[in-house]
Order: sequence, then C-alpha cells, then structure tokens
Amino acid sequence: MLHRFYYFPKAHLPELLVQGVNLSLTLALGLTLLPVLPVVAMGDSHPPAAVRPVTGSRPADSELSQVQKLIAEGSLMTARPRLERLLMQYPADGKVALTAARLYQDMGLSALAIIQYERVRQLQPHLVEPLVALSRLHLENLSSALALSLAEDAAHMAPADKEARLALVEALLANQYLRRAREQMESLLSLYPNDGNILHAGSMVLQACGENEKALQLLEAATRRAPARLSWQTELANLLQVQGAFREARNTLQSVIEADPFNLEALTVLAHLYEFDLGQYLEAREVYRRILQFLPDDTGSQAGVERCTAKQADLALWFRGILYRALGISAGEKARN
Repeated sequence: MLHRFYYFPKAHLPELLVQGVNLSLTLALGLTLLPVLPVVAMGDSHPPAAVRPVTGSRPADSELSQVQKLIAEGSLMTARPRLERLLMQYPADGKVALTAARLYQDMGLSALAIIQYERVRQLQPHLVEPLVALSRLHLENLSSALALSLAEDAAHMAPADKEARLALVEALLANQYLRRAREQMESLLSLYPNDGNILHAGSMVLQACGENEKALQLLEAATRRAPARLSWQTELANLLQVQGAFREARNTLQSVIEADPFNLEALTVLAHLYEFDLGQYLEAREVYRRILQFLPDDTGSQAGVERCTAKQADLALWFRGILYRALGISAGEKARN
C-alpha cells in the first residue's frame, strides 16, 4: 500500500503554525487540506510539476467575487470547494487566504481557520484582522496566554481599532487580569456607549468583578440594541435568576423560546427555573418533556421528568395532609376512606 505524505512548501508555511494548532488534528483533516497542501509520494523532496501551484498571478476578481457572493448568501458548502481550488492555484494571494480563513471560521473549522489566518499574517503583516481573529480562535481553544499575546499585538498595531481593543478585553478577562480588563472596558464604553458588543463585554467584566447590579444594567442595554442575539437574552435570564428576579427571568426565557422553539439552552434554564426557583413542578416537567421530543436520549431531561413527578406527588400529599388536619380527619379515617 503506497503511503502518502503532505508536502508543506517552506515558503508558505506560517512561522507560528505549530503554536496553538493541534497538528494531529490537522493531519486527521488531511483530505480537507488537499486543495491547500499538495500531495507527494514517499521519497519526493519537491512537489511534482503537475501539482505545483501557480504563484505569479492573482485570481480574476470575478472568481473570488462569486465565491464571496455564495458566502454572503449562506451557501458555505457550495463556496468551500471553489475557494479551495483558488487556494491551490494562488497560495500567495492574501485576499484568497483571508476569504478562506473567514469561511472556515464561519463553518466552525477552527484548525483550518488558524492555518489560513497565519498565512494571511505572513502575506499581509500590516493587517490587524488576522491577529484579532487568531486571538479569539485560540481563546475558544482555551489557549488563553497565546490569545492574550495576539490581542496585545493587535492593540499595539492598531490602538484605535475597536475590535482589537475588544479582543484585548476578552483575553484579559480570560486570564483573570480584571483590573486591566476593567480599565480597557471603561475606556471603550466612554468611546462607544451605544455599541451592543461593548455593552455586553462590559457586563461580563462587571460580573467577573462581582458587580451584578451594574452588569445587569449593561446587559439589558445590550439586549435592547441587539434583540436578535438570543444568547445574550439567555445570559440576561441567568443574571436575573442570580439576582432573584425569577419572574422576569421566566419572561425573558419565554421570549427566547418563542423566537427559537428548539433553543436547548433556554429550555434547560427555564426548566431549572420552574423546578428549583419557582417550585412549579408541572410546568418544569412539561419543559423537560418538550426537550425530550427532539432529544429523546437526553438523560438530564429524563431525570428532570422523574424528579418533578416525584416532587409533585409529595407536594400533593403535603397539601392533602394540611387539608385533613384543618378538617380534623384522623389518619384512621383517611385509611378507611
């Protein structure tokens, strides 16, 4: 059986490829990387001429614009193979690499996105976007120290760039540098007092500092400016729950579920709110059953149904006991009846 190896052209290998990228995961995705990294047989030291990429010319604007149009329309799976052909043809083109990085990030393919953003850094070192994106991608992968280093580089390169400074706040917060995060956030809030992303990040910083009331005000303002961000509304419900505003939390969650009936996080939080905070076991059981309709093997919801059924039965017995005592009915009379 002929073994194959992936040829990494030295001129196009990002210097930081090894940092923060799981190479075993990358190699496991080898078939996906074929359009980007030409394949050679064992023993070859250079790619054969048939697969050597074109390096001297830029792709026609129409080719790249067609791919970008597909991406804008949400046709990511259709756009991907076309874009990967352009990557193979034009490995030294920064615009193609940047488009690919954004696509992979949108598709949740973080390892591939990191590779392409590193390529963009090499081809267009003056751009701040790759630094910001790489910081956030590494933060998602729990590489918080590397994320902070990249965010600091981005903020140093473009001190007036809002996204660079916001990425710095996020990385500082992840590394528990609360004082620096708060200083950066207060500066951003003074510059962008009506920006939803800034307000949301400010709420996260204040929560980390234990100032939940102020955090609640910022998060409410953020959700008003971005009502379509349902995840923020779920966060708001959680914070309301922490503050003891259970009915307001319930109303917020119900609005999220009305907009997205299959929002698992909102449904789970609502079920817990009914069960543990409001003591409405029948309502909680119905929400758990609703989850089981589309996730029938969800053990948490199955256990929730059983718990709520038992609690409701205990509650009924408790009320019945109060009623019997009020009427002066003895235990023997209850048994005979």
